[in-house]
Amino acid sequence: MLRTGKVIARKEGFVEVCFERPEACAKCGGCEGGKHVSNVVIPGDAPVGSYVAVEMPEKQVLKASMLAYVIPLCMLLLGLALGMLILKDEGLSALTGLGSMALSWFVMRMIDKKVANRKNWQPQIIAVHKEGE
Repeated sequence: MLRTGKVIARKEGFVEVCFERPEACAKCGGCEGGKHVSNVVIPGDAPVGSYVAVEMPEKQVLKASMLAYVIPLCMLLLGLALGMLILKDEGLSALTGLGSMALSWFVMRMIDKKVANRKNWQPQIIAVHKEGE
């Protein structure tokens, strides 16, 4: 996945890049509460005001998306099943399912900490263009 954004700040080996939401996402509004732009801190160096082409490997985007949806769904279903087996009450089972889905946040945080510093999981700056190019 290749996106172009504008560098708005530099911080010790990192740049903060402002990306505009793609036109395909214009009607969704799901990301960042429907904001038109999003800022991301990326390892690399580029002057403030320049435009950078940033690439995230397709495989990693697919894996990250799968993890973000599959782990909470599996935890929800596991909580529902255990709730029905142990508590034998639909209302309590629903609460157990929602609680286990909430616990999946901690699982996701652990996974995120393990892969956050791996280079193949980080977006990479592949080109820098001066403003106006």
